[in-house]
Amino acid sequence: MKMNLSSRRQLVEALIPVIRKAGDAALALQDDDVAVRAKQDGSPVTFADLASNDILRAACLALFPAMPVVSEEDSLVFEARKDSDAVLVIDPLDGTKEFIKGRDEFAVNIALVEDGHASTGLIYAPARDRLFFSCGAGLAFEQTAGGRRRSLRRLSAPRRHPFALVSRSHLDLRTEALLAALQPCDFEER
Repeated sequence: MKMNLSSRRQLVEALIPVIRKAGDAALALQDDDVAVRAKQDGSPVTFADLASNDILRAACLALFPAMPVVSEEDSLVFEARKDSDAVLVIDPLDGTKEFIKGRDEFAVNIALVEDGHASTGLIYAPARDRLFFSCGAGLAFEQTAGGRRRSLRRLSAPRRHPFALVSRSHLDLRTEALLAALQPCDFEER
């Protein structure tokens, strides 16, 4: 059963202070000597990834005990959660390679996935103090550190073809092949 708009708004309001806390904890660890180790898939993980993960996981389980939580940093298999109508999916530090390099291009992400589709999401870029969230189609907002909110407007006209933002840390042969398959496609490397 899908959540209604009011329930999704309540979920977002409950998660805003949580995502800020997790992102700020990660940011505070960036200036320290960033210890890096490799996960099973070879991708990097830092103490900041794990600290943010602990904050997000504990808060999500406390706030929404009946809802499964899946994280990039956990060894839990998503298959075990496929029977759930709603799942919270967290990426405690998206952009770990940028974080390690001391850049400000990383974020903390939380999504509510209902019936296999993301319906609600929060993205917090702590180094830039930018928080974005949406609780449904056409309902996207930015919140400043002072708590002010502004609605993000929709594009006036749909794009004729896809546009992709590509991480400079992930522009590899697989990404180039995907961009080629999407042609015509514009992309911007960041």
